[in-house]
This record gives sequence, structure tokens and C-alpha cells, in this order.
Amino acid sequence: MKIDKNKYYRMPFIMGPWGGFEKDKPPQIAYTEVEVLAMQYQTDFDAIRALLPDCYQPDKEPTVTVLFCYNNGLFFMAGGGYVMAIVQVAARFDGKQDHVAGDYVLVIFENDTRPIIGGREDLGAPKIYADISQIKTLTNGHLRCEASIWGHMLFGLDLSPLKKQNAVVRLAASKMVNARPSLAYKYIDTLNGPPDADYPTTWKMEAKIEQLWMGQSGEVYFGSAGTEDIAEYKLIMDALKTLPVRKITQTLRFRGSGVNRYDLYRRLR
Repeated sequence: MKIDKNKYYRMPFIMGPWGGFEKDKPPQIAYTEVEVLAMQYQTDFDAIRALLPDCYQPDKEPTVTVLFCYNNGLFFMAGGGYVMAIVQVAARFDGKQDHVAGDYVLVIFENDTRPIIGGREDLGAPKIYADISQIKTLTNGHLRCEASIWGHMLFGLDLSPLKKQNAVVRLAASKMVNARPSLAYKYIDTLNGPPDADYPTTWKMEAKIEQLWMGQSGEVYFGSAGTEDIAEYKLIMDALKTLPVRKITQTLRFRGSGVNRYDLYRRLR
């Protein structure tokens, strides 16, 4: 089999070029149905700085975003979908060429291998598997969702009752969400020699918000499983627990759609 270096490939090679697109013309991937639960809070600058690669710095406000995102209607999943549980922090990159403020993704838990592999190989997104619950509506009006592994709870989000917003607020929220790119660090090691990939990256996920509810009260909570139960997941959870909640600034739920802008992916220099 001859490999066309102008095409994009994923393992295994027997699939041939993935998606039929050229390397210099990445696609925009439509997410037909998207639902998000999120909480933003203020933490300590030093706590964020300790979790960032050296090329990044905390942004002006020490903000943490914890969100659960439910996706459906994806072509690469034959019309199906998957769920994400994400923790990200406000950060900025100031390099020789690029000066970008956005949200540095600390970890993305996902409940399907397909998007995990694609996101790691393509974007350098820090993805790992977890079981993720559906959104639960409790009798007191709270909304709750959780991520777990091997029967052990990792962390969850509990939002107090939210207030539905009008079209003006939805439009403003869409602009705020879409203005901030995702930031990451693509690091793929090798069994001998230098890493195969070692550089900061950025991309964008653009959302269209059709329904929006907002509030300012909620909780992020963690499980207590040890290394004997969840192996290296314990290291991830220990890192996330170093981001104390100083002040909750926003909670929200929205429904709509999205576009993963692979065409805006690039290395930061």
C-alpha cells in the first residue's frame, strides 16, 4: 500500500485516508445535538500555574470550568454520539509568534474509544475513558451528573435550580463561549528516544445555543477511591483536587448544536 503524504491517515492503515480530506484542508465536524451542564468558579493563580506546562500562564482571572457535554448526530459515529466530562482552566500562551488567551484543557473524560483516539491523535487533547451518567433531575430541582470508572465515582457536578434565559442572553452567551479557543499540549512519547510530538496546540468548538438556563449555585464533588481501585486515575483526581473553589461565578445548562473547527487547529509557536 502506497501512503499519500498529502492525505490524512489514522491507525489502522487498512482504512486508507480518513474522511477523504487533504492535510491542508481539515474539516468542520458538525455536532447535530449538544447539551451542556457547566460550573465556573474562581480558584488560586498558583493552583492553576502548577498544572500548566511551562509555555502557558494563568489568564487574568483564575477561572476553572467543569462541564459535562452530551453529543449526538455525529457522522464519524454513524449518527450516534458520546459524552464528555471536562475540566479546564483559563490560560494564555505568549510565544514568539502567537499570543492566545483561552481555556487550557486539563483532562477530558469520554465514554467511547472512537473520539478519544481521534482527539488524542489529531489535537493532542488529554482524553481518557470513563463511564458518564445521564443528566439526573432530582426531586429538589437540582441537576446532577457523574463520571466513574470500574464502578468507582471520580467526580460529579450538582447544579442548583437554574433560570431560563431569553434570546438576548442566549446570543451574548454564545459570543462569550465561542470567543475562547481550547488550548492543550500535544505530547506523544516513544519507547526510546525523544517524544514523537511535543508542542502546544489550539482549536475551537463553536456552539449554537438554542435553549439556556443559568444560575450561580452548585457543587463539584469527588469520589474517594484509592490507587488500588482506580490505578492512575487517582493521580488525575489528586491533581484536580488542588484547584480549590473560592467563588462560584456561573452555572448553566444549554441545548443546541456545535461545530468542531478542525480547520482552525494549529500548533502554537
